[in-house]
Amino acid sequence: MASDTKLKEISSFRRVLPQILASTAKNLLLLDLGMAVSFPTIVIPALRGLKEHDSNDILSFTAEQASWFASIAFIFQPIGSVASGIVLEPLGRKKSMILVNIPHIIAWSMLHYASSLTELYIAAILLGLGVGFMEAPIITYVGEICEPSIRGILTACAGVAVMIGFSLVYFLGSVTTWRFTALLCCSVPICTAIAICFVPETPFWLLAKNRKEEALKSLMWLRGWVSSPKYVEKEFNEIVKYSEESNRCVACHKSDSKCTHPPATAKELLTELKRKRTLKPFFIVLMMFIFAQFSGLSAMRPYLVQIFQAYSSPIDPSWSTFVIGVMGFFANIACMCLIKPIGKRKIALISMAGTCISVISLAMYSFFILPPGLTSFDKHLIHSTTEHNLGYIPMTFIYLFAFFTSFGLLPVPWMLLSEVFPFKSRGLASGITAAINYTMAFITTKTYYNLESSLSLFGVIALYAVIDCLGLLFIYFYLPETEKHTLEDIELHFSDNTKKLRDIQIQRGRAMAKGIENKAYESDGNKY
Repeated sequence: MASDTKLKEISSFRRVLPQILASTAKNLLLLDLGMAVSFPTIVIPALRGLKEHDSNDILSFTAEQASWFASIAFIFQPIGSVASGIVLEPLGRKKSMILVNIPHIIAWSMLHYASSLTELYIAAILLGLGVGFMEAPIITYVGEICEPSIRGILTACAGVAVMIGFSLVYFLGSVTTWRFTALLCCSVPICTAIAICFVPETPFWLLAKNRKEEALKSLMWLRGWVSSPKYVEKEFNEIVKYSEESNRCVACHKSDSKCTHPPATAKELLTELKRKRTLKPFFIVLMMFIFAQFSGLSAMRPYLVQIFQAYSSPIDPSWSTFVIGVMGFFANIACMCLIKPIGKRKIALISMAGTCISVISLAMYSFFILPPGLTSFDKHLIHSTTEHNLGYIPMTFIYLFAFFTSFGLLPVPWMLLSEVFPFKSRGLASGITAAINYTMAFITTKTYYNLESSLSLFGVIALYAVIDCLGLLFIYFYLPETEKHTLEDIELHFSDNTKKLRDIQIQRGRAMAKGIENKAYESDGNKY
């Protein structure tokens, strides 16, 4: 009773505030990520002569070179993602998040002083490695420090941070040169490394390393800087039990005994990836990433300025691109506000449905209004007065497209990544999934130039419309609702081999935990 009384003395605000601060420090990484991903959008039009830029700049792009600069970072992000999954467990979430800032500091400096296209490409590669490396520690960190009641909201804040990064780069690209923008961006990873030094490591990782006292202090910090372990005693005991269950080997699970065996080797962790409780969430998250990448916005992002020009935007294309960032920002704010009352599944459905309508409308406009065979890569576009007067229509569709895509389609897969994988394989599985996502990002970005050149602007938009419709069906039939469920409930759901992929209802509570766990281990038949 004394413990319960003391728990009530801690206000909700005080309990939540340190989790917000820890998430905010982590979100500075995502601010940097947004800047890195959006940076080609302001460089490409400047170096292709599609907008005014520094007349003393000696660099320039062809269309093919621009497509490489827009996409080369993505092909190196999987290397960073896999590397982060490997070092995440020995180094921990906190040290990994500090380490990732080093390549970005170097990259932003190189971009500012670049005197050749080779230097631009090398800087883009470093940004790609850094972005890939930061995903696994970011994802696992926020999932492991937050209470279930606010985990969805704080995870959604990640998308807001990314969109702020987009908006800042688009805005700076409209009012100053891309080189000065790179210099300003360099300050972000420096501040990030300093901020992360002041937040704790996750209790889950510390317990996995048998550092129980440090794990308790971490939880006390995260739950309101409380002075006594009694404030967090109940939650800490639950985390300890979950950690012990997650780290038990198969034999000890079957015998329901305490596990005294050594930690899993790298080979055994790879074997864990083949278990059904990892493969089922892997399939769902991977498909969500596929539909997010091939929905259209990610591929079009580096070429937004010229796309607005192709549609005869009545607003300056650079400022129209800035509005895209603002729309994405408000979409993520809406996602953050609505995720707790309506959940991730409904947000994903609304997002995909809105994306479908927007892209289909844009495709229809392209078919009926634009000249046949038109592409955005044409340097000298000639539009009739009628097309110019109608320019508000496609501009509005593109804004709606950006809003709905950013509302749920882009952020929800990352939220799921922090929740759906079992603890034992969470770091490595998250890194591999992020790596595959970035491989797809490279494919969709690098091939955009070829697709539009072959299919025309209308053809490529119509292709994305078909993919978005398929994505809507997938979300409706296969995406479960994870909001307000504990990590244990989610893990047990995917561990139950009696459930099929289309069984999307996650049960609350732990009454069936032992039976589900034993059934999962017996049917998989793996050593670990």
